Amino acid sequence: MAGGILAAVLGTSLHSHVVYAGENGLPVGSLLAVVFSCAVALLIGLRQRSALLSAVTGVVTYLVLGLFSLDLVSEVPLIVTGSSAAEQPPVVAAGLVWLFGQAVATVVAVLICTRVLGRDRAAGTAA
Repeated sequence: MAGGILAAVLGTSLHSHVVYAGENGLPVGSLLAVVFSCAVALLIGLRQRSALLSAVTGVVTYLVLGLFSLDLVSEVPLIVTGSSAAEQPPVVAAGLVWLFGQAVATVVAVLICTRVLGRDRAAGTAA
C-alpha cells in the first residue's frame, strides 16, 4: 500500500513536466510517471512473489490519483484533466495520460509479474 501511495505522489509531481517541440507540448513527464508507477508495482509484486500485490499496488496508486484529480482542497486539482478553454493546454493531456496510463501500467505490471513468477515456479518444479 505504501508503494502505491509513493508512486502516486512521486508520479504526480513528475507528470506535469511538458517538453515543447515548436508550439506543441509533449507530455514527457506523464509518460515517465506511468513507467515509474509500472516499475513500482512490478518491483513490489516480484519482491513479494505475488502478482496480486502488484495489482493491489496499482489499484492503490489509481485510487490516490483519483483523489488528486478532484478539487477537494483547492479550486485547482493536482491532476488537471480538462479546462474550459477553447484550446486545451498541454497540462490537460499530461493529466489524462497520467490518469488513464496508470490503469494500463497496472495491467502490464501484473502480466509481467505473472509471467516471471510462473516461469520461476516452473523452473523450480523441474529442478
